[in-house]
Amino acid sequence: MALSFPKSARIVLTREYRRMRADGRTFGGRYMVLSLVTLPPEESQTARFGFITSRKVGDAVTRNRVRRRLKEIVRHQRARLPQGVWLVIIARYTASSASYDELQRDWRRLARKAGLLGEAASPAPPCPPAPSPLPSE
Repeated sequence: MALSFPKSARIVLTREYRRMRADGRTFGGRYMVLSLVTLPPEESQTARFGFITSRKVGDAVTRNRVRRRLKEIVRHQRARLPQGVWLVIIARYTASSASYDELQRDWRRLARKAGLLGEAASPAPPCPPAPSPLPSE
């Protein structure tokens, strides 16, 4: 499976989010809340994901940065997740001040707690280091 994140792997419809809210199990972490629904075998399909970042997380730039980080973390684990699960990740306001590595650790802890990942799951690659500031003269 390629590491892309096609639209078919996303939860986008309001009714799908409502189903998650009604039927989902929820696991809370420091930086995010993971909501999970396991579909019956007749509805089974590839794992699908939704990401929610409310205005409590920050301004638009901050929300988009948090959402991009969460998508990147999940994108690398997508092939290891079981078929027929829907996951919604809701960013908490503390996610805006978290580093990529902190978000990654919180995701892995919640995914193991939910029974999605075993101990042997490969970690997402580390975030590239921030560019160093130019020396002022």
